[in-house]
Amino acid sequence: MFAMILALVTSGITDAQEHAEGSHHGFSDANRWAKVFESPERTKWQKPDEVVSALRLQPGQKVIDIGAGTGYFTRRFAKMVAPSGEALGLDIERAMIDYMKADAEKLGLKNYHARLVKPDDPELAPHSVDVVFFCDTIHHMDDRAAYFRKLASALKPGGRVIVIDFKKEPLPVGPPPEDKLSRDQIVAEFSSAGYRLARDHDFLPYQYFLELEPEK
Repeated sequence: MFAMILALVTSGITDAQEHAEGSHHGFSDANRWAKVFESPERTKWQKPDEVVSALRLQPGQKVIDIGAGTGYFTRRFAKMVAPSGEALGLDIERAMIDYMKADAEKLGLKNYHARLVKPDDPELAPHSVDVVFFCDTIHHMDDRAAYFRKLASALKPGGRVIVIDFKKEPLPVGPPPEDKLSRDQIVAEFSSAGYRLARDHDFLPYQYFLELEPEK
């Protein structure tokens, strides 16, 4: 579901265990999952600083991190859009929301927020968001087309949706190929929901990195 499923094999958790536990109810132990999501091994291939740099965020913007988990990217976004912008981490797991709130307080980031949401609705106000960000989340979502249309109405003019997810091939991290969505499928689904591919970054070794915009 929305809480991210990442390089579990690097922490000794097998793919079978990952998918047995990787449901909505599998992420209630936030401290346990933080050891996976925040692992130094992940940093090597996730390249978070390069990802954030590529997004060209500006102070004052509002960034929504959907399936934010422990706030791995949310806290980074908050620093980039400070002081007047906001980074909001959304998740369907209460434990992850509590973790992010504590994380924001520990870091002293007053523009880093977290909110519990339903699996089928990010509950965003119309024309309120500059960037919506998904990392290793979108392949767990149901009825993606309807969700994408809701996002389009929440974006400000010039707003973007960012998708980072695992390539649909055997990899040393992430879920097995049958549980992943290909880059082309994601582009096609967004196209059907009224978006166009604006940029395609290729520096991540295991993931595609897409920027999509609503058609004019």
